[in-house]
Amino acid sequence: MTGFYLHPNSEQEIIDTTEEDIIVTNRKGIIVKASKISGKHYDIDPIQLLGRSVYELEKEGIFSPAITPLVLEKQKKVVLVQATPGGQKVLITGIPVFNESHEIEYVISYSYEVSELLIIQDYLKELEHEMRIAKEELVLLRKKNLKIDGLVVENRSTRRAYESAGKAAPLDVSVVIYGEHGTGKTTLAKHIHKDSPRSDRSFITVDCETIPEALFEQKLLGIKNEKIGMLSLAHKGTLFLKGVDKLAPHLQAILARVLQEKKYSPLYATEEMPLDVRVISSSEVHLNEIPSFQKDLFYMLQIVPIELKPLRERKQDLSYLITSYLQQFSLKHKKECSLRDDVYHHLLDLNWFDNHHELMNVIERLVVQSTSPIITMDDLPIEYRLPAEHGSYNIELEGSSLPIILERVEKEVLINAQERYRTTTEIAKYLGISQPTVVRKLQKYGEEN
Repeated sequence: MTGFYLHPNSEQEIIDTTEEDIIVTNRKGIIVKASKISGKHYDIDPIQLLGRSVYELEKEGIFSPAITPLVLEKQKKVVLVQATPGGQKVLITGIPVFNESHEIEYVISYSYEVSELLIIQDYLKELEHEMRIAKEELVLLRKKNLKIDGLVVENRSTRRAYESAGKAAPLDVSVVIYGEHGTGKTTLAKHIHKDSPRSDRSFITVDCETIPEALFEQKLLGIKNEKIGMLSLAHKGTLFLKGVDKLAPHLQAILARVLQEKKYSPLYATEEMPLDVRVISSSEVHLNEIPSFQKDLFYMLQIVPIELKPLRERKQDLSYLITSYLQQFSLKHKKECSLRDDVYHHLLDLNWFDNHHELMNVIERLVVQSTSPIITMDDLPIEYRLPAEHGSYNIELEGSSLPIILERVEKEVLINAQERYRTTTEIAKYLGISQPTVVRKLQKYGEEN
């Protein structure tokens, strides 16, 4: 668009633009400038607008309503919908131009057909929808990159644990990984070692729970000229103290001294050996909550604490693992198996006190023992089945209308689908509805919680 100038006694002119509908009036409401397409909306040649009063045009029904009087009255920008003689609706914006005395000298107005705006709005909605799908896919790809060596990172708490491990891995500091039996502490410890500067050296596990107390010192330090100890094997590498909370107090004292002095002597030897290890420990109980745990050892071990939540508190991880283990064992035993929905949701609701170990065991048993490709509740081991009285879905009818009952069922179905599938696109495919419908309903039920 060519520039135009506004100054007192400005000459009337047609603005040379084919892109914008612009009209300029002076403070008396006389049109002094108009663009080439200005007359299109009013079924009039733009040259015929010049010199006309907007008040007269309003009376004639050409401007309905005129925007200049409203801008002059309100002394600020005004936006309104104007009806044209041709029956169109136009969104028009009027902007005041003030002079040096802070009085309105001119009013500049520009407009768009409402139909054009609706097309733009639809385009923006479509663009927003595509961006949402792309965002979901990016999140999914990002999550896929975090599934490593049996460690699943879907749940927020697991992601935080993994991020903490990632930050600690390149630093030569001690780490304690907390979590129940089977939550993946050893897997995470190996991952920290793999991403550390010591990754090309050994990763030696000392099982503090299973090694007999009488043999622990021999295993750790070794015996002169007879047996190499674990400290010697771990030198320059990583020493993983598995279940360090199970270590007896007198053995804690030995370990604390060795780590503090960074040297040790094998049993029955007088010479001292240098010790350069990175220590990672695991524990089912927070070490500072164990009254008998050596304080000096605690402060040496717990520089970076990381906690892995149990599977029953990580529904997203559990959902992925159920599907993953089912595929893994179906492939292993050359059987195509899938879970019926009620079995899948039942597995999600179990406590899994032994976490990964228990879940893997049950899924493999289901694959091996099932007699059909679809695994049903009857295929579950007896100790994992629902009591008979819970065999059917219970709907509370009393005091509820049919729409309320249907809404409850719909909400539960959507929440269950959200736990099972990771994107709204997958949920939509599973439920046989559109993806925007899934998004809208999830937002609705999410706001109710």
